Parts: sequence; C-alpha cells; structure tokens
Amino acid sequence: MNISSNLINKEIRKSHYEELVKYMPFKDKVLWAKTKIKEFFQSCEEFNKTNPRIPISEITISFSGGKDSTVLFHLVNEVHKEIKSKFYLVPAYAAEITFPSTIKFIKETVDNFRKDNSKIKELLMVPPKMPWNEILNQKGYPIFSKQISLQLNRIRNAKTKTNLVKWAFGIFSDNKGTAKYKLSKNRLFLLDNHMIIQWPKINNELKQYFTKYDNYYFYSEKCCDFVKGGLKHDKRPSFIGTMANESEMRKKSWIENGCNITNKRIMKSRPLSIWTEKDVWNYIKEFNLEVNPAYGYNKNEDEQNLRFTRLGCTSCPFGSHIENKINERLSKSNKDLIFQNRFEKLKEFYPTLYTSQVISTGMYKILIDMGIEIKNDEYYQELFKKRQEQINKWYVNFEDNLLRLFAQIENHNNYKNKSNEGWFWTIKEIKESFDYFDLDKNNVNKTRLDKIRIEEQNFYKQILLKNK
Repeated sequence: MNISSNLINKEIRKSHYEELVKYMPFKDKVLWAKTKIKEFFQSCEEFNKTNPRIPISEITISFSGGKDSTVLFHLVNEVHKEIKSKFYLVPAYAAEITFPSTIKFIKETVDNFRKDNSKIKELLMVPPKMPWNEILNQKGYPIFSKQISLQLNRIRNAKTKTNLVKWAFGIFSDNKGTAKYKLSKNRLFLLDNHMIIQWPKINNELKQYFTKYDNYYFYSEKCCDFVKGGLKHDKRPSFIGTMANESEMRKKSWIENGCNITNKRIMKSRPLSIWTEKDVWNYIKEFNLEVNPAYGYNKNEDEQNLRFTRLGCTSCPFGSHIENKINERLSKSNKDLIFQNRFEKLKEFYPTLYTSQVISTGMYKILIDMGIEIKNDEYYQELFKKRQEQINKWYVNFEDNLLRLFAQIENHNNYKNKSNEGWFWTIKEIKESFDYFDLDKNNVNKTRLDKIRIEEQNFYKQILLKNK
C-alpha cells in the first residue's frame, strides 16, 4: 500500500473508530468482515503472481476453541466456499493452559467443517515452547495487562534514564509523547523488591496451602509468546479473531494497520476488528453455532448468565481487574444478582484446575496484588486481607519507599549479577518526583538518599547469597 494513502486511512480509522465499533449495524459488520476476508484472499493471490518462486498455498486460521475464533472459522469457511478459493485452510491451535472441554471441542468442530469443505486441512496442534510453570519462573508473571506488564518489566530492567523510567516517577512529565508509559501511583508498590519478596507472615496451615510462598517473582508480558509456541511465528498468512476494543494495544494496531496487514514481513487478517462481544453472540445465535461447553451457554438464556465469559488460559489475570469493576457496578444496580469473577467460577466448577493453575503456580500472588478477591476460597481471602494491609502500610510510608524505588532501579544490574555499571538519579530529579506526588521536596537530601542506597545494596547482597 502507498505510504501516503495508508496515513490517510489511518486518520480515517482513528476518527471513525467509535462510530464503527459502537454504532455500525450488526448486518453491516458481517458484510464488513466478509469483505475483509475476500480482500485478504485476493492479496494472497496477488502475492503469488508477483512472487511465483515462493507461492502461498496454505492460510492458517487461529482456532482457540473460544466463541470469537468459532465465529471467525465459520465466516472464513463461508467466504472460502463462496469465492471457490484455491488456498488450503489450516486450522491451528496453540495448546494453552485451558479447560478440559476445549481440545475436544476444537477437534470436533474442525472435523465438522472439513466435511463441509475439502480445502480445510487437518488440525495443527502447536505445543508450548516450555511448560507453564517454567514460563512463569523464567519469563515472568503476567499482571493487569500486556502493556502494564511490559512497563513494569522495562522499568525494573532499565539501563538508562529513559522516558519510560522518568514517567513512572513523574520526572520531566512535560515531555511530549511519553504519556502512554505512565504508571499510576497505586501500582508503584509492584516495583519494590521488598514487597515482592517479603510477603506477610503466615501460619504453617496457610503455608502448606500456598506453595511457592517464599519464591521471588517478576513480571513480563512474554507468557503468550511461549504458551502459544511457534504459532505466533508461523510464516504462513493467517486469520486471527481479535477485536480492537479488547485492549489499547489492539486498538492502536487496528488504527495503524486496519483489519488486513499485507507486506513482505507479515500477512494476517483480523476481520472481527470492529466487532464487539455482543456482535459475536448475535452471530452465534443467527447461525445457530455450537460453542465450547465451558461457557455454560444456554441458547434460551441471556449470555449474561454464562459460566465463563472468556476462555483461553485458565489462570490468565489479564483484564480481571476490569471484570471486577464491572461486576461491582452491576451488583449495585441489581442487588438480587450475585456475580462471580472468573477465578471464583474456576474454583467452583473446576477445583482441580484452580489448585494447579492458581495456587500451585503462585499466580495467587499476582491476583492478590491486583486486588482480585476469591470469596469462595477461605485461605485466599485470609492472605488477601493480610496483603492489602501490607500494601496500605507501604503507602503510609510512601516518601521513604519512593526513595527506595529510585535506589533499587539504580542497583538492579548489581542484583541481576551483571557486569554493567549502574547509573544514578540526581537530587534535582528526585525533588521533581516528590513535587509531582505532592510530597515535600525539601525532605530530599544526599545524606538521606545515600543511606537508603546502602540499605538496598546490602539487601541485594543478602538475596544473592540466599540464591547461590
């Protein structure tokens, strides 16, 4: 695509995003999706004409067994038959940490589609690159969202005074173009190594329940890359069932690129980009599609009564804090309804999965730090209360702890036992941060800061000795 025309389309997508997502009629969205699918097939045909030595013969469909990918599969199959495409469709599934019914549902659905279309190949199962426990221990735990996990990871591993690090502490906050890196004050405690390592003291009964209680952990957005194995790195063109309103990152990607991305590096189509969850359920009802039994979907009931609203990785915390806020709002407007979050439902309907994926993996720590309650787990609630008290105390001593964060980031390379020399904040920068957080900047002085720096260096030495 011509660069200038892409810029024009980008501006159009940006200005019409709300209109398309919220107000475009459902039937028009179905036509939109089918048009984007046809255009993608045509782009693949054009590629074959201009690159005869490396022809495209197969196009993958990411099929997770969730409602979105089920609708995507149906749409692509309908268009594929309509235009009598010569391409083979390869339904591909990444073996995520998922519900027992998912793999069975995926296999049965693919078999049914294959009966209807001879151009659909057998299901491609892509194993994870490493076991789930190893992914969390070696690559880090996901928390809140991919963007926040990325921010926390970058800040903790900062090697220079990047805008990202400065924005976390309100330094040079007048710089343009860095607002997207802002980390809110109520999440700053997640950067403190003391808070990560030194959780509240608990009795032996709780320790027996909460495995990995004394383990050090860190954050990362990388888990999807490893859980989904080589599927994300498959070079073949692909159809993906993501929607732009699911996250800021997906919205930004759609505004930048549109539904179809076709260049020499990557070719993928996201025809459901301007759809909403309501649109997906409307399509399921209109075409009477079977969905994964894990949803607990009853065609005669409102989808608000689903057992689970989203599937995928059973212990994934992404977005669960937003779900909590929605449930709280709905509970206030309708006091007769009792809402459960996804982890409360997991505990009730799949207790074995709950134990293996939330308790035994240490994911419970992430959920507690996100403020997610699991009211049907008495032990969890007991630890939740203790941890919230600890977090509240951290903010009571926010002034000292903010200085501690500065010192920790300076010494992070030493903690990681790397040879890189650290770098130091200036008193001027720290005073600017104090001013930003409405603290008394006159309390900042070199003597006080150096004392905390020495304390942190000794703290790191103790950790290194413990881990040897």
